[in-house]
Amino acid sequence: MKTLALLILGTFFTVGNLFATVEVVFENPEEYRDIDYGDHQTKRGIKIHLPRLEQHILKLGKRYLKDGQTLTMNVTDIDLAGDYEPWRSPDFDDIRIVKSIYPPRISFSYEFKDSEGNILKSGEEKLVDLAFDFRVRISSYDDLFYDKEMITDWMRKITKDLD
Repeated sequence: MKTLALLILGTFFTVGNLFATVEVVFENPEEYRDIDYGDHQTKRGIKIHLPRLEQHILKLGKRYLKDGQTLTMNVTDIDLAGDYEPWRSPDFDDIRIVKSIYPPRISFSYEFKDSEGNILKSGEEKLVDLAFDFRVRISSYDDLFYDKEMITDWMRKITKDLD
């Protein structure tokens, strides 16, 4: 019985190591340039936007990383596409206006490792998508569409030459 339990446990840990792993850390999110959800509602934005961005990055890791590879991403700043313009009227207090003068930006450091823990690639990035408003927007319901697409483009390019 003990042998069977150890065999099952050993199989679980072996299989667990075959999958790609992604870790996302949001460093000092209250100091980010623009993570607001509504005019000057940073805490609300942290609760709403950061989990959605993290889920997107985790999904990208499953899609683009090979089995056993690991991505660690330390996000240091975010400026979401668009901005709030409350001077338009009091009714615009919680409406994000998306136009070309408010491009999405994200700063982070990253490290890709293989299954043995060897560093494949690492560095720091400051992504800005100045042509974001020329993208064909598939979903009108995703208010992080442009930010997610910028991260997706980076992930697609950076993982092309990973072994």
